[in-house]
Amino acid sequence: MYRLLSDLTKFNGETFYCYSCLHRFTTESLLKDHLPYCKEHSPQHIVIPEPGEESVLKFKQHKFSQPVSYAIYADFEALGESLQNIPGKTASHIPCGYVYLIIGPNGLPLKPITIYRGVGAVDHFITSIVKKKDILAAKLRTITPMHMTTRDLEEFQKATHCNLCKKWLGKDRVRDHAHLSEKYRQALHNKCNLNRAS
Repeated sequence: MYRLLSDLTKFNGETFYCYSCLHRFTTESLLKDHLPYCKEHSPQHIVIPEPGEESVLKFKQHKFSQPVSYAIYADFEALGESLQNIPGKTASHIPCGYVYLIIGPNGLPLKPITIYRGVGAVDHFITSIVKKKDILAAKLRTITPMHMTTRDLEEFQKATHCNLCKKWLGKDRVRDHAHLSEKYRQALHNKCNLNRAS
């Protein structure tokens, strides 16, 4: 096994290989520690699917390719605290502050950056963010009627393929719109429209 796999590394010393997962170890003791855990799993092998529709990988989670209505960007700061009394530990990070910003559907901040410095930063952050989440969730539950221009109606009628899955629309077509801005977005299959994020 060593002669077969030795060209995979520039390591000059003796190496030990697990015959099950082909992982390389620099000492025999490391290999022995590894074996009990590795034997819980079957050896690696490649299964090639039969030719056909199922043998081709395709992106199916189209809802994750769509922009979200709101995005929250957050960052924590922490102070390093020495842990000399605990064996194996040298320092602990104690959160001392945070900052977050909420971006709205138009790509602009909803309000100025929220900054907090002080004791209990994690609890304070969770309380603050849950309040904001409740406000945003209420906005997302409000569905405004769709407003279509003449141009939007022409685009919808001319559409031949679903804008998400890229398959033929046929008679299964619905008008997707932004629930917050009332604007028409695209022609979709009914199922694609229900599965996409609002």
